[in-house]
Order: sequence, then C-alpha cells, then structure tokens
Amino acid sequence: MAQIEIKMDINQDAWNWWEACNKVSHGVDWKQRIEGPLRLALAGKDRSTANVVLLPYLDQYYADHKNELQTKLTEAQNLFAAQAPHALELMARVTGNPIYRDSFTCFLTTFPRCPYSLEKGWVWLCALWPAKCYLGTFLHELQHFQFLHYYAHLPELSHLSAKQIDFLKEALTVILNDEFLPFMCEKDKGYDMHQELRHELETFWEKEKDFYALILFGAGRLMKQAGETKLGAAR
Repeated sequence: MAQIEIKMDINQDAWNWWEACNKVSHGVDWKQRIEGPLRLALAGKDRSTANVVLLPYLDQYYADHKNELQTKLTEAQNLFAAQAPHALELMARVTGNPIYRDSFTCFLTTFPRCPYSLEKGWVWLCALWPAKCYLGTFLHELQHFQFLHYYAHLPELSHLSAKQIDFLKEALTVILNDEFLPFMCEKDKGYDMHQELRHELETFWEKEKDFYALILFGAGRLMKQAGETKLGAAR
C-alpha cells in the first residue's frame, strides 16, 4: 500500500504562493486571491526576488498561527492514517489500475490553491480549509495522477490536444461524487468552465461505471465540441 507523508515546508508553501501569482489556469487568475501589496511583490517577479518578501511574510504567519497549523497537521495525519488505505484501494479499483507509485508527500500550504507534481507524487493541501477536507483534495489529485499515468497517452486519445487532455482530466473528477463521498467533506465541484462536460460524464458514469469507457466518452464529446466550434467559425 502506498505511503503518504504530510508535512509543513515553508519553501514549498512559498513556491505555491509565487507560482499561483504568476499563473492563470482553468479559467482562474490566481493572483486575484492575494491582497494588493503582496500581489505586487510577487506578480511578474522571479522566484528569488519574490522570496525576499514572501519568506519573511510566511515566517511571521507561521509564528502567529503556530498552534492552529500544528493542529491541522496532526488532524491531517490522523485522518490519512485512518482512511487513506481504504480510499487508495477504492481508487485503484475504480480507475482499473494499481496506484501508480508507492509513496506521496502532501504539503500544507497557506495559499488557497492545491497544485500537484505527477513526477514526484506531491500534492499541496490548503491549510486554510478544515482538515477533514484534505483527503478529498488528495483523492481529486490522485485521480488526476491515475488518468495521466495510465490513460492520457493511449493511442485512443492521440487525437486530443494537450489542452483537451487537461480539460478532460479536470472534468473526470465528477466521479468522486459517487463511491468516494464517504471520504469527502463536500462534493467535488470542479471549475466553472468544465461544468457542461462534467454533467455529461456524470450521466454516463451512473449507467456504465467503467472508467476507461468514461474517458473514451469524454474524449468523444470534446472532439464533437471542437468540430462544432470549427463549423460555427467557418460560417
């Protein structure tokens, strides 16, 4: 069974702040979630320049919220110890493949964004949210990992662009709102831009319960949508 370590790391937290302030993804301009003065110190800056302001800011935040952050860390570790083994077994069964690696590291972050690294098996968990939500966040990213590792490069999806693959990856997490609900603190909502496809995937999943078939269905819907868009533009 895969091992999951949860920890605080100021450098990984700072990276999330800096990268978020210099990235727009899934229709979200993340720097809008940062207060004005700090946003100006991070946006458009290289990482070393941003850290001159950011690391002292986080040092002070950690000092001011020491007990709260330690409580979140302990609660998260207890939650994962109790529930993650069962959740991982379910993820392997639902996605039709073993968990793609043997170990993961989760970093608590004080910025409200939860990125990931497929290659390293890293997931950022927002320390501002209730600790009971952390496992659901991890499962959201783990489903991304399973899709990207086992399915994204299959010949059946070779006709999709990288942008379409990313769109499909995000929409697929709608299935967490089925058997995974006992591990979630709330339903997986996804981003606004994916809602139409998520609805179609949810309807298909309720009937088929087959992850591979769901992926092919979603890929087909994206190709149809792209064709309709091109046709509309040609008119």
